[in-house]
Amino acid sequence: MNKINIYRSGELIGETSVADGDSLLDAIKSAGIYIDAPCGGRGHCGKCLVQLTPGGKKVQACQTRVQSDMSVYIPEKAHMQIAGNNRKKFAVSFTGALGVGVDIGTTTVVVHLTQLSTGTRIATASSVNAQKTYGADVISRITYSEQHGHEKLTRLIRDELNDLILETCLVSGADSKDIVFVSIAGNTIMQHLAAGYSPVAMGKAPYTPVSLFGDIHPAWEGMPIAEAAEIYFAPCVQSYLGGDITAGMLAADLENEPGPCLFIDIGTNGEMVVKSGDRYYCCSTAAGPAFEGAEITRGMAAVDGAINHIKWDNTGFSYTTIGDIPAFGLCGSGLMDALAFFVDQGIVDESGRLVDPEETPPRFDGRIRKLDGKNAFWFSEDGDVFMTSEDVRKLQLAKAAIAAGIQTLLHHAGIEPEDISVFMLAGGFGSFLAPASAATIGLFPKHFLPIIKTLGNAAGEGAAIALWSKTARDTLNRMRDKSEYVDLSTTTYFSEQFIDNMTFGE
Repeated sequence: MNKINIYRSGELIGETSVADGDSLLDAIKSAGIYIDAPCGGRGHCGKCLVQLTPGGKKVQACQTRVQSDMSVYIPEKAHMQIAGNNRKKFAVSFTGALGVGVDIGTTTVVVHLTQLSTGTRIATASSVNAQKTYGADVISRITYSEQHGHEKLTRLIRDELNDLILETCLVSGADSKDIVFVSIAGNTIMQHLAAGYSPVAMGKAPYTPVSLFGDIHPAWEGMPIAEAAEIYFAPCVQSYLGGDITAGMLAADLENEPGPCLFIDIGTNGEMVVKSGDRYYCCSTAAGPAFEGAEITRGMAAVDGAINHIKWDNTGFSYTTIGDIPAFGLCGSGLMDALAFFVDQGIVDESGRLVDPEETPPRFDGRIRKLDGKNAFWFSEDGDVFMTSEDVRKLQLAKAAIAAGIQTLLHHAGIEPEDISVFMLAGGFGSFLAPASAATIGLFPKHFLPIIKTLGNAAGEGAAIALWSKTARDTLNRMRDKSEYVDLSTTTYFSEQFIDNMTFGE
């Protein structure tokens, strides 16, 4: 066995022993330390970069094999910008029973400590989902569960929830033993893992979940709350349309919206709902994690140093970064702006091709250069921040999937885009993107711009509402029962729309 010492910011933070041939990524994970690995360790994303000496050359941890005792130096832990009042204490007084509303996202986790008698928010805490190092999307986590069992992923999310609950109590002065009820909303796979169920059956036809939830469970062992506390899981519509969407529908008050209206949560998946009359037509598009920065060459989470917005005109462009520090990469909202900038300025043509250096508009002369034989556009020389033609293609595929999903759902519901009275954007990505950029690339029709309503972390809000209101929980089940799932994978219309939406422009 080989001894591995793990350092961050010059401090020894972990030790482990692994056999010859194990990857450094597996060694780091075995020490209970988690670094960014959106592709799940398959060598595709290039994000699990570490150093073998302080300040030395960076290598991919998943592609580096252990052959002897080693020291490894990992990046500083970045604080991610998460929708939902991250780590906030509210100026309220409280007594009596408490509850916790939880949104378990594929990428992030948000916890709201709430007074049950009034529904008053007491404190909020959030973090990056600790499962993320096993893959950026749910398919990666299903694959891991199939190969290794789901127990480790269950332990990770439960430990993370325990820590976040204790954090809300610490900042508010609450006693965790006063917490008697927990309400959880997440996609169906995340809810399975939190409940201790295997998600493997949802990875292959007929994609059957163990449960569609909408029920109450006893709290799991080791949870730092009241001994007799209970956990409610929001109802799921189908394997790939989960409790995060029904909870978001609750927070959006779709039950009382006259409609027709469109609700969409753009994240690792593009889940959407059209309400028409008293029916809800739902679907999930396999957009992949591109719009969250995963598997994009210089893509990154919404942390300090990420380009989050780009402004441009006919003379040039400028950008802002989270934390107002030099740019290291682009997060989701920055990627959306970048693609819109390319389309608007002719840097990307109608087909999605990043133009050749000699075709570059004069005002951007020198910005497009060859990189490994392919075109790339440089935003920042100092931070080595650029986008490649392959990055553009991944974003193009994600854009086409979401746009085609919207059009297919409207078609299935018998509604024209002009009939939509309100367009609701939910989720972390939806909270931070510039709607005009999204419309420019064709993510949704431009005539939706005046009717957009941004909801923020609707899943977390819905979970918190369900926490203290049985009427709300009844509404969640009622909306689920009125929902019709549209399977895009078997819909010819979706395939046709997907091809049509691969182009840019009117």
